[in-house]
Amino acid sequence: MDPQENQSGQSAEDLNDEQKWDILTRPEKLGEILLKHGKITLTQLEDLIKEQERSGMPFGELVLAKGIMSREDLMKALDWQHRSDQVIIESLTEMVSKQGKEGEEQ
Repeated sequence: MDPQENQSGQSAEDLNDEQKWDILTRPEKLGEILLKHGKITLTQLEDLIKEQERSGMPFGELVLAKGIMSREDLMKALDWQHRSDQVIIESLTEMVSKQGKEGEEQ
């Protein structure tokens, strides 16, 4: 897949503003974070997602139950996820604040 394409195969130029917004503000899922940091393989991620769909168990609990990583490593990954979410929230808050100030000046 071209790095300029999203998961549906559309290039960034083909996306409307709402679609771009959704991509930029979507919180990363735990499995994505584990894959990005090299803690699980793509095959493991796919297997865990299938198991989660079958069992309904939370993703992190499945990772622990299968012995893929320790509770300590899982907690670190959840911390990465939380920090990533915080960056999105802070960025959105800053953007909304700037838009509000620009509106007041007009």
